Amino acid sequence: MTAKEFGNNLAKIRTSKGLSAYELSLRLGKDVSYIHKVENAKINTTLAVILDVADVLEISPKELF
Repeated sequence: MTAKEFGNNLAKIRTSKGLSAYELSLRLGKDVSYIHKVENAKINTTLAVILDVADVLEISPKELF
């Protein structure tokens, strides 16, 4: 899986859950620009953040991949 595919999956799931990037960033304690960079494959994220994102989105981390 590429970073672009991961970012696309994240954005798709986030929007399907009715969350804005800003809301997700608040729940994660991250800056909204960080969320945008991950979704647009500008940066890679850590496993810890992936686990936190999955928790916030109430999904299995596997679903992000």
